[in-house]
Amino acid sequence: MSKVKKNNDTAGWVPLTLEGTIVSEDIGGLIGIEELTDYKLVKTKNKTQIISENTTSKKTPKKKRAVELERNDDSESRAVKKKKHNTVTKDINKLKKKKKQRGIPTYHLKEKSSIDTVNEEQSAHEVEDINEIESNINVHAWTSLGVPDVIIKALAVQNFIAPTAIQSLTLPPAILGRRDILGAAETGSGKTLAFGIPILNGILELKKKKLESMKDDDDKEEKESTINDEESEEEGSLKWESDKEEDSYSGVKHEADEDDDNDDMSVESNFEEREEFIEDEMINESSVGCVRAIDNIKIAADLQTRLKKPLYALILTPTRELAIQIKNHIVKAAKYTDIKVAVIVGGMAAVKQERILSKGPEIVIATPGRLWELMDEGNPHLSQINSIKYLAIDETDRMLERGHFQELHKILERIYTDENKRKERQTFVFSATLTMVHDIPQYLQRKKSRNVKSKISKLTQSQKLAKVIEMLKISNPKIVDVTKEKGTAGSLTECRIACTIDHKDYYLYYFLKRHAGRTLVFCNSIGCVRRLATLLGILDCDPLPLHASMQQRQRLKNLERFQADENGLLIATDVAARGLDIPNVEHVIHYQVPRTSESYVHRSGRTARAQKEGITVLMMEPSELQYYTRLCKTLGRTEDLPTFPVVDRLLIAVKERVNVAREIDKLELICRRDNAQKGWLQRAVEEMDLVLDDDQLETTMETKESADLKRQLKAKKNHLKSLVAKPLFPKGFSGKYLDTNLEIHLNNDSRKAVEVMRDALESQPEQRKKSVVKGIKKNNGFKNKKKFKKGKRQ
Repeated sequence: MSKVKKNNDTAGWVPLTLEGTIVSEDIGGLIGIEELTDYKLVKTKNKTQIISENTTSKKTPKKKRAVELERNDDSESRAVKKKKHNTVTKDINKLKKKKKQRGIPTYHLKEKSSIDTVNEEQSAHEVEDINEIESNINVHAWTSLGVPDVIIKALAVQNFIAPTAIQSLTLPPAILGRRDILGAAETGSGKTLAFGIPILNGILELKKKKLESMKDDDDKEEKESTINDEESEEEGSLKWESDKEEDSYSGVKHEADEDDDNDDMSVESNFEEREEFIEDEMINESSVGCVRAIDNIKIAADLQTRLKKPLYALILTPTRELAIQIKNHIVKAAKYTDIKVAVIVGGMAAVKQERILSKGPEIVIATPGRLWELMDEGNPHLSQINSIKYLAIDETDRMLERGHFQELHKILERIYTDENKRKERQTFVFSATLTMVHDIPQYLQRKKSRNVKSKISKLTQSQKLAKVIEMLKISNPKIVDVTKEKGTAGSLTECRIACTIDHKDYYLYYFLKRHAGRTLVFCNSIGCVRRLATLLGILDCDPLPLHASMQQRQRLKNLERFQADENGLLIATDVAARGLDIPNVEHVIHYQVPRTSESYVHRSGRTARAQKEGITVLMMEPSELQYYTRLCKTLGRTEDLPTFPVVDRLLIAVKERVNVAREIDKLELICRRDNAQKGWLQRAVEEMDLVLDDDQLETTMETKESADLKRQLKAKKNHLKSLVAKPLFPKGFSGKYLDTNLEIHLNNDSRKAVEVMRDALESQPEQRKKSVVKGIKKNNGFKNKKKFKKGKRQ
């Protein structure tokens, strides 16, 4: 290789071109071209390096370097650099003895040495971020409650401008007073953050205390090592000289032997040399003798205890979807922290969840069934469950019901095994119906009347709370109840539709077509969900079912699709009734009257969340009258629910479509059963290697009947297709309906269901004055039932 002359303006080496190159005949051609650069070997005391001359890594002369330092205002002075170098070399000398006592890897020590600087920079950035978001949210409202800045920053990203009522009342005693909380608030009031923020704040404080204690231990050990060094210096200088020789051999100079060539050495390079030095020494010492092997075992045990990640908090929920939702909320609130959160629910691979737990999350959100399964199998991370510092149970009234969630009681027994740790634990209990009580069921009343000494009695609110406190062994609780007397949100509009059981489908389809928007339909059974999903699917309403018998993956997928569609339709059981925060649900329809008032409150709470408007419609048929009466009595309703307005003339077209869809559903069911029977017979014949005649193969159904059935099914589908193609509500249509002897004119516009109901209430205010009990006793909530058979509503 040869040099190319450079101009004064050109710096570095210039690559050579192919001109003038000699191609060797032995090689058979030029096989590779590299940027041609001259290299030289530079020998150091302990290793050989290859340094490129065209790089800027050549040593600068001392005089030139000093001039550059003086000209650069941003660079540090030479005295400051020398002071840093002296500090680092002192640490290197101390580590020789310190490593024998502690046995901690050097990267851990490196982090410890720079931890103060990291904390100062992090706090400075947090202050700047808080100043930036101060104009967007009410920072003082959050800080006065004890919320740390790092969480306020995450809340600002989610546009949580100010705390809600339940948060304002629970955060100060939870964060500042460390009291157990029993909270009752209406749905959509922010209960998740009411217990999530105190848990995050407590974990941050615990980690901070742990970090400070480790730092104090390091300082204490450093002082002890310094005292030992001074004592050893007084005894003699032989050991010091040997250490000095060992340092010079390893390429690390002692403070007394440093020269001017190392003045510009950076702190990071010293740390790297210190790591290489200690690692080499540990390898050399540990490779000889059995005493060193025993020390390594002790070191490994010490590291294992230090690296074991603790479990700080456990949050229990009744449903899988609610657990996933709470996890998402807490992860967003802990966005700017290093707190890890994991969710453990059924319906998913247990192996994957064990892998998640192996990473050591500080917070575990779970349903009782899968959590107890993993605990019973001896999961290492869940073995710390009796040492948790925070326990939260959401929707507590449902979780603690007799006969439900038997695994929960086993988990609580495991948690409360240690009395001392129980006293250090903080407990959070939240539900929208925590303080709601209802009458004794009829079968228990009959049992009580037979037995004179029966202890069955109606619980009061205080007795119900006392039972929860006793079961969860809560001490010094703070009870916060911000629920209203009627139990539902103030922005919720409640109404009902009284009809026969056969006409529920008509009114449901009418409502879905008349009022667009995200609608959630609740049923009491899985069979009802499946039937409605099939029927409305035939009517091209695109329903999404959700019930407990579905696979968890499909349940989550349907929820995502429902949230993505502004006119989505979800048909679900009470699995979706509690805690789910689905945005912008405009309508909640109770296709069947809920059996308990708690279910009604939680179902209705899926709409009218966060001060938004919503409507809930209760569809009631005569056999459900007793449940409706009990519901109104429990909620303290002295007035009957108003009737939702329906245009009678439109029910004729609705009835025709629904009846055709029902016939199609029946024909498809017959075809599926026939195909299943044929398939079973054909499989049996193939397995037995039999040959049957055509007459024998037609035992399930004659070929002619099957063909007629298919033609009939095809004709019904074409008929329904033609009906659906026509507009159900023509433009400019206006209709009249009679209800309570009032004639109201409705124009077909784009009004929402809430607006239609509000206008109806303004035009018939005397309807609210009806007593629930008197109205039910007089006509059972219905008028002439014969007219229902003609498709007309009264």
